[in-house]
Amino acid sequence: DIEIEILWQSELIIRSDENSKIEITGRVLEIGGEGNVMDNLEILLLWNDIAEPALVTWTSAGNFDIVSPARSSMPHGEITLVLQVLPESDRYLNGAEKDQIVYIRVPVIFDFNPDEHIIREGTRIISGNVTVRAEDTNLPVEGISITSRLVNESKEITESHFVSVKITDGVGVVDYEFIVLDPIPDFYNKDYWGELGLIIETDSQLIDPQDRIELDSGIRVVNLTYADPASEFGFWQIATIVGVILILGSLVGVAISIRRRRLATLDDLQNVFSYTAELLAAGDEVREAIFNCYESLCQILMRNGFLRRDFETVREFEMAIRNALPISEQALIALDRIFEEARYSSHKLGEGHRQNAQLALQSVLQEIDELQEVPERDSINMLESTD
Repeated sequence: DIEIEILWQSELIIRSDENSKIEITGRVLEIGGEGNVMDNLEILLLWNDIAEPALVTWTSAGNFDIVSPARSSMPHGEITLVLQVLPESDRYLNGAEKDQIVYIRVPVIFDFNPDEHIIREGTRIISGNVTVRAEDTNLPVEGISITSRLVNESKEITESHFVSVKITDGVGVVDYEFIVLDPIPDFYNKDYWGELGLIIETDSQLIDPQDRIELDSGIRVVNLTYADPASEFGFWQIATIVGVILILGSLVGVAISIRRRRLATLDDLQNVFSYTAELLAAGDEVREAIFNCYESLCQILMRNGFLRRDFETVREFEMAIRNALPISEQALIALDRIFEEARYSSHKLGEGHRQNAQLALQSVLQEIDELQEVPERDSINMLESTD
């Protein structure tokens, strides 16, 4: 009998790259006796039980070297290959097999939508998405971590809501959205924010390191430019003011019914948070308790006009909860994180996640206790909720 011993394998394997192939060095040893090194045997490299194209050479020391391209059909990440030595009747040798794990990286292309943001007076939202495609197949690449950061020229903006870290989904897309609300100045105000820039980077080990370096170094960027300030008070500005006046006038007629609807919201939200905290303290399953909390909040927000009944994005929910609860941004961010963990993570939520969720809920409940009632919503949003 014989056995296969692996001595070395290449660490950098890039799919469809002629310069970064799968390379494995090893030797075949006789089991028992003097443990002789056996050479010049027929060796196959298998993936999914199919032989891969491979060049096998033998050294004078009896070692074998296998070189095989990482083909475009191979998934990125860890895959298991099988080295198979065929039996040889002339030397009365049985065959042997050995599993070998290799790590495949994929060359990628980053597509930015949009590839330029124009910041105008009154701009309070900067949003877009990044698509990651495999360079060799043009197919979307899932599971790539992308970080989007809004910064100024001195990199002084450190608020957590100006940093977005997400994983590409099944169509290779991650989105980002940065929002600033009144009374904070809009993004056009350079005296307050400085000159803004958008940095998109990745630390993913699943992609070609050169692609990662090019993204992180700014070779591939999304530009932010500032529109020229308005030179005069024109027709559209006047029309906007007239429109606002008309909207405010129409709000007077519905203000009483909206107020009645709003007064009950705070108690409903507080009851949901309290009930969820009790379930977590009692040892209920973490993901189910948090997800049920999220569903109950959506129902309350929709019933009271803070959230559209056919809402489509998590961002709409986050904006609705911020409109309904004038609590600190830190408490809201903590709440957002436990919902995202419960909704999108695939790993098991353990005791640490339970404690994080309890702390987040306790923080929200403590701040709710200090509130008098739910705040006024933006006038335009109020009109939409009555449609």
